[in-house]
Amino acid sequence: MESKFTEMYQKEPAEEKDGACEQVADMLDSVVDGEASADEQKFFNSHIEECVNCFESHQKQKLLKGLVSGHLKRVIVPASLVQTIKAKIQETI
Repeated sequence: MESKFTEMYQKEPAEEKDGACEQVADMLDSVVDGEASADEQKFFNSHIEECVNCFESHQKQKLLKGLVSGHLKRVIVPASLVQTIKAKIQETI
């Protein structure tokens, strides 16, 4: 189902994605997670104001994160478990 926003603006074909769209796609997770720098956030916001496809991707990613995080609860684990997991990760790097 198309959003009202999409109905108002004509989508550009997927094959016409430019370099800015690729940059926005690469930084989508860091923006949604609040890990993007101020400059990245500014670029991202500026781009999605003009690009319907990237705007919709951002909205879908935020919705997905909200749905997933809404069903998870934080569990405190023993420090020894944290250290064991970190050590195993270091062994694989």
